[in-house]
Amino acid sequence: MENDAKTTPLYQNLDTAFVNIWSLLRSLTECGFTGRVRVELPDYSADVFMNGSGTPMVHEIDRAAGTNILEEGALHRLVLRARETPGTITVFEGAHEAQPSKTVAKEEPTAQAVKATTKETIVAVAEEENTIVAEEKLPAPQRSPQSDSFQIPGRSDVPTEDFYPTGSYDDWPSILAASGELIAAVERAVNAAGENFGKLFNRVRLQLADDYSFLDPMSRAFDYANGVASLNVELPVNVYASGLSEALRRSVDRVAVGDRTRRVRERVALEILAVARKQGQVLERSGFQSQLDRIAGTKVM
Repeated sequence: MENDAKTTPLYQNLDTAFVNIWSLLRSLTECGFTGRVRVELPDYSADVFMNGSGTPMVHEIDRAAGTNILEEGALHRLVLRARETPGTITVFEGAHEAQPSKTVAKEEPTAQAVKATTKETIVAVAEEENTIVAEEKLPAPQRSPQSDSFQIPGRSDVPTEDFYPTGSYDDWPSILAASGELIAAVERAVNAAGENFGKLFNRVRLQLADDYSFLDPMSRAFDYANGVASLNVELPVNVYASGLSEALRRSVDRVAVGDRTRRVRERVALEILAVARKQGQVLERSGFQSQLDRIAGTKVM
């Protein structure tokens, strides 16, 4: 990278045998770090561009395979390689380090073409404290071009019965649709109080990542946007309901403070009530129903 010679590293030549790259990236994200993390391995290098919020952009160069890829949020390959191969980590701080260089930007179309013709299976990125599983990326034409995750915008776009059987507690299309509406209800209440739900929710998810790995924003196992929840890992329903409910509860707690405590909690309860009336059956059998009062911090029904 051309910036290497211009910037004094914040940390230099950290050994991947002793520094957990995933934990380092998570910690930097939680602190709102702005800059670049460079990983050097034999025949492979990667730069993670972090702007203090949102999904990091990753530039990978695999000299053995002859690939050069610039991709948003492509952390699993990097983490997996760093766990298996000795190398070094260098951290550069500053807004000028947080964006890919012009040279890299020009290479992006080529990288996307390589990406489109390369099929990969990422089996698992296992951390000492948790296991984060990334599903096999399949070149199915039905998949959404905007996301690698499994999204449930409506009943017409659902996975196979083998993976998510209907008519049971594992009715995932219904559960994800209902939980997306539940998150949206809290989002409306939080934004109405003058807060930014998106940033607040991501901070809370990072804090809960050790206990609920699917909530880690960098893992891309779970995502939420515009009332739609998506999930690309397989996990027990009770774990999903418990983790997401706790994230929503903490988000509300951070807004419902001081003189506006009662007003915020009542607004949250009112928004949730509309979802409970519409999705009551799904919320009940998935375990969310019993969590609604805790999320709002007051009686919902």
